[in-house]
Order: sequence, then C-alpha cells, then structure tokens
Amino acid sequence: MQLFLSTYMKKIIFFLSGILITYIISAQFERPVIVFETQEHDFGRILEQSGEVSTEFEFTNTGKVPLILQNVQASCGCTTPEWPKEPLMPGQQGTIKVAFNPKNRPGPFTKTITVSSNADHPVQILTIKGIVVPEDKNSLVNSLGYKYEIGDLKLSTIYVSFGEIVMGNTAKATIDLINASPDRTIRPGFLSLPPYVSVEFSPEILAPYEMGKIIFKYSSTGKNDWDYVADRLMLTVNGQLVPKNIISLTAIIKEDFSKLTPQELANAPVAAFDTTTYDFGKIPAAGKAEHNFIISNKGRSELFIRKVSASCGCTVVQPTKNKILSGESTEIKVVYDPHGRSGADKKAITVVTNDPRQPKTYLWIKAFVEAQISTSVQP
Repeated sequence: MQLFLSTYMKKIIFFLSGILITYIISAQFERPVIVFETQEHDFGRILEQSGEVSTEFEFTNTGKVPLILQNVQASCGCTTPEWPKEPLMPGQQGTIKVAFNPKNRPGPFTKTITVSSNADHPVQILTIKGIVVPEDKNSLVNSLGYKYEIGDLKLSTIYVSFGEIVMGNTAKATIDLINASPDRTIRPGFLSLPPYVSVEFSPEILAPYEMGKIIFKYSSTGKNDWDYVADRLMLTVNGQLVPKNIISLTAIIKEDFSKLTPQELANAPVAAFDTTTYDFGKIPAAGKAEHNFIISNKGRSELFIRKVSASCGCTVVQPTKNKILSGESTEIKVVYDPHGRSGADKKAITVVTNDPRQPKTYLWIKAFVEAQISTSVQP
C-alpha cells in the first residue's frame, strides 16, 4: 500500500511539474498586445499665435502579460510626447500625450511619433497633422507652394489623375486650393460637367485666405469608354470665366478579368494579329499611305474590339467591325498623312479588346517622309 501511494504521488508530482514547465515556457513566448483607439489625429486649422496644442492617444494592453513602452520618439523637436513609464498589466489602459508647437511653422504639417514596446508588434506609428495659420496670412499662401493660379484662387494642381478604374467602378480625387484674396470671398464652380463627373466644393464659399478642396467623383460606367480617357473642365470664380481656367481629368478604364474561372479563361477570346509593325518605307510628303492590319479571334467566344486609338491626329484608324466571332477575322485600316512631316517617323495605334490574356496591343507604323522638292522656275 505504501509503495502504491509512493508511486501515485510521484505521478502527481511529475504531472504538476509538466504543467508548471509548460506554463513557464508559454509565458516566455507570450507577448502583450497594444491596441490604439486611433493612430491619427487632425488638429485642423491652428492659429500660430494661439501657441502649443496637444492631443492624447489612448491604448489598451489586450494581451496576457505586462506591456512596457520602451520609447516614444517624435519625428521633430516641435512635437513633444509624454507616455507611461510603468508596466501596464493585461487589460489596463494608457495614454500617450502629444504636444505640437506651431511657432514659425506656417502651412500644412504632418508629424509622426514612433512607439517602441515589448508588444507582439513592437513598433507602432502615430500621426498628427493640421494647418498652421500664421498672423501674416500671405506667409500661409506662400508656404503652401501652390504653383497654379486661377483668378484669386491658388491650387495644388490643375491635373487630376484617377489612375486605373475597373469598368463599373467609381473613383475619387481631390484638389487642394486657397482663396489668396485678402478681402474677397470666392465661390468656385465649373461652367459645365459631363454626366459621369460629379464635384463637391468644401466649403462652397471661401473666405479670404481660407483653404478648401475640390472633390471629384468619376463614374466609369457613365463615361462608357476604355483605356486612356481625358476631359477638360473650365473652372469659374464667382460664376465668371477667368483666363487659364482649365482643369484636366484623366483616367485609364480597364476590364476586370480577375474573377474568371479556369474554365471561363479557357473559353475566352484570343486576339491575334498578322503583324504588329508595318514599315511604309520611303514616302513623299504629299498624299497619304494606307495599311490594313488583320486581327483574328483564335479563342472560343466572341472577341470585342473595345477601342482603337492613334498616338496622333495624322493617323486615322477604322476597324471594319467591332465584334469578331470565333475563327473569324477583320481589318483595322490605318491611314497615315505625312503632311508637315519629314524624315523618320513612327506612330502607335492602341487596340483594346476583351482578350483577358492580352487586353491591350500596340500596333506600330513607320515611314521615312521625303522632303518636297520645289519645281518652280525662277525668272
């Protein structure tokens, strides 16, 4: 009986020892988890003469072991952080206070604060931003560095790129601007807008030296075009047209093939060209040269020619038809007008189709335009 109890106790001790060792090893690899309520704060417009401003970033240790903030470092001396130096127990909350001094720092600012700790993600980045409004308002206008002027408005850009947009989606883009007039309010607007572009002015009316935004929203479905597209809008100031008022919008509208199944991809159309380059050789400057590129559908479903465009107005392109059945072909006629040109010349024609493997193909034409020789007789 005593031997049995001794053996039983040994088993219990061995079992408890295993649990303790497992706990110790687990604790060694356990990490706290730091979770911030937000990692960015926008002060908005700050008056320089109002002095230092501050905000607090609140966080929680959601892990199972104590959290230790090892360092909190700001990206510049104008930003001063304060943080708890003692370990934070699991479930405990903490606060990092960040102060910003706007003195002698007119215009927009963005500063970062790097938080280093023993957490599972040991480095976290906090961000503060805003706009410092100086007593001398002209220094604010100058500090923005906006190069473009339309009337009394100064703009960050007059070129809006929406980048690539999948057909059926919408995209947004923004222009920052400021009313540089010291005494006149401004209501910006546009003379007219295409149906696929909507615009929001924030605010709608700009007080002297007030900053704002033009927010553009672009609908690819409404545009109903493909590849590179461009629009030119005329900005108005208080309902009036002013010189150099063009805002350019560009986008690249493409088809989404990412959701095709392997079977759909196998049954997709395939665009094949007889050649992608044609050389006219030497041609006179008078007259026009023509060539027909042949495009065939080597796939199993209908091939649609979405768009054919040339790199300049001297090249005219015209597909015979836009829908090509499996096994069929059609012509893309290219007419090259060398008028006003001389020497070696090379132009591109872009063909956009619904071929998922190669939705865009470049066709090239080349020529050497001979200079015209005058045949007039001098008296």
